[in-house]
Amino acid sequence: MRKKFGVILGATTLGLGLSVAPASATGQDDAANAIEAIESVAPESLAAVATADGVVLSDPADAEVDEFGRSAAKAAMIDPTNPESPIRVEIPEDPADGILLEQAGFASINIGLPNSAQADDVEYGDLDIATYDNNDGSKTVPIVNPDGAVQITTVISGPEAPARYVYPITMPAGAELVDAGDGYFAVVQADSTPLAMIEPAWALDANGNDVATRYEVEGHSLVQVVEHGDGTAYPVVADPAVAGKYIKKFTITKKTNGFTFGIYPVNAWNVTVSASEYYAEYKLYVNSQYEGQKYYDQIRCHWDFAPFKTPWNIDSWRPNVGYAATVAALCNP
Repeated sequence: MRKKFGVILGATTLGLGLSVAPASATGQDDAANAIEAIESVAPESLAAVATADGVVLSDPADAEVDEFGRSAAKAAMIDPTNPESPIRVEIPEDPADGILLEQAGFASINIGLPNSAQADDVEYGDLDIATYDNNDGSKTVPIVNPDGAVQITTVISGPEAPARYVYPITMPAGAELVDAGDGYFAVVQADSTPLAMIEPAWALDANGNDVATRYEVEGHSLVQVVEHGDGTAYPVVADPAVAGKYIKKFTITKKTNGFTFGIYPVNAWNVTVSASEYYAEYKLYVNSQYEGQKYYDQIRCHWDFAPFKTPWNIDSWRPNVGYAATVAALCNP
């Protein structure tokens, strides 16, 4: 689940019950119920939503910025109404069309939706959030984040709903879906460089308890398995969050005492993407010998204290001295 920060851009704070798109009464009620379930079970998923009117926050307290003045909404990467946005997410009317994720300078991918052949066309609820009734005891609710990621949220209403949710991904020739470690998965191109990141699976029941869940890969399809059933309090909310690249450029420089890895963030001012996300993608560029705590600590140091100074130089020869010592030696806050 993603925690978001930011300021409000051209929109008001979240107020459920204020549906803004025309829909049938039944469909609109179903959409509202699904979004209310998300608000109740996993409110963090609605903490910041990118809409046609800008970025909307559920709590004005989340409008804080850090010491550098950074906020996801202030430097939001997407605007659903702007075709020139560096990251664009297109939510379809027909679920069979899938969700299009485009990032400037990189190939696009299309993420198919679960049970799309049986699901109803889109209905809209609060904040113009799309909802698809899968007609199997579940609903799919894609939530677009200010950093361009899309949470493809599933609301599971009862034990009759499936345990497996399949997301077929259309990707460039030669690309594949891989386990990136630490719960992350990724779409990697033919040259092994990442094209899109998928954040760790999660699922919560109506009491806020974790529901066992995991990803599986079937060819070019990501499958989320949600082990709900006896003893589960419904509704259950789960999702994969699919993002574009966090790192727009990665360099490797040979030095006399090792290597320096240069990380060029897509948007250094975007605080919704944590050091952990950057580290997950970083590992896809390097051999396993260049993974570990000292590399994560250097990435976190740059992120915490010098996000705007690029590249973030990650040095292989630095000792594993812990985060505080890394900050003292490298970031000099």
